[in-house]
Amino acid sequence: MFRPRPFALERFFAKHEFSARRLLCSSDCESMSVRELLALEPGSEESLLSLRLGYTETRGAPALREALASRYEGPGADGIFVHAGAEEALLNLFAATLSDGDRVVVATPCYQSLSELPRALGATTLPWHWRIEGGRWILDPDELAPLARGARMIVLNLPHNPTGGTVSPSDFAAIVAVARKEGCILLVDEVYRGLELRETPRLPAVCEAYERGVSLGVFSKNAGLAGLRIGWLASRDRELLDAVAAFKDYNSICSSGPSEVLALVAARNYDILGNRARALCERNLDAFEGFAARHPDFVEWTPPAGGSIAFPRLAAAALGRFGDAGALAERLVSETGILLLPGALYEADAARFRLGFGRADFAEGVAELEEWLGAGSGKGPAVAP
Repeated sequence: MFRPRPFALERFFAKHEFSARRLLCSSDCESMSVRELLALEPGSEESLLSLRLGYTETRGAPALREALASRYEGPGADGIFVHAGAEEALLNLFAATLSDGDRVVVATPCYQSLSELPRALGATTLPWHWRIEGGRWILDPDELAPLARGARMIVLNLPHNPTGGTVSPSDFAAIVAVARKEGCILLVDEVYRGLELRETPRLPAVCEAYERGVSLGVFSKNAGLAGLRIGWLASRDRELLDAVAAFKDYNSICSSGPSEVLALVAARNYDILGNRARALCERNLDAFEGFAARHPDFVEWTPPAGGSIAFPRLAAAALGRFGDAGALAERLVSETGILLLPGALYEADAARFRLGFGRADFAEGVAELEEWLGAGSGKGPAVAP
């Protein structure tokens, strides 16, 4: 029976996201109003207002698919499949392609859907671990070949949530080579693609690099348009996309027409939106790194290579003071309204927490965190390590 376990991260956000005053852990970037988005393209307001509110095409409006296809080399509009957000795209893809007993390699820690949905569908999930080496987060491609032997699918997220890590172009090519040798699907969650930081090279989309590659995209992260609820799959594997279409008939059937009109404006102006988000992320990253340098007794810092997230660790002194990141997060939001995301929600080191630096008020939140740490409330009571 398909019965996924409760989504720990989303249950945490359900409790705190809309009551916390400062979100220092959001994975999406700063958003904008409908008016601001429409202002990017003359005539788009009339297109939205004159839209007939009927059903839309299951695979997405042709103009939207064409606009998204222009971001890739190879798949074309027929290789783009629009969904109601990235989450629906993942569910439909996994349900359409996985069977009981399939082997699925999943780079971990990860957003829970990437591992839990395959597990709930009866697949055996095999973790491939991110680790820190040389001051950065890495995945070792030499570890993949034995894990992927006989696998139905390999699942990655690049740039990676929650660490902000990525792989080198040569390591990416090695990963593709392993997938091709096994003949398996290679799914890459690319929702942070375009948010490469500080001259980190942008990897090819997996749908460009591999004939059985599937790229997952969404407007929530680097476009800052989470409320559109528009995501997509991109692939050259038409048979796979046909299978996804057959399963989609049992859930959303099609996406929201108004959302697709707005998404078309976003797709045509993706570079503007992405450059805006990336500039904000880099400014906010500078702000946090200054904080981390001033407070080595609070945080151990490994910089992200991309995305709007990072995965720092509480220093030993902070663990002695607060207990772990979960205890700190609950206390911090209760006393200040500032929200951090405990790493334990990723089934990872409980001393780690996710940082999200894509919002406009991030620097103000860091300043408030620093003030709290310097005040009496941030210094005690002591907790036994």
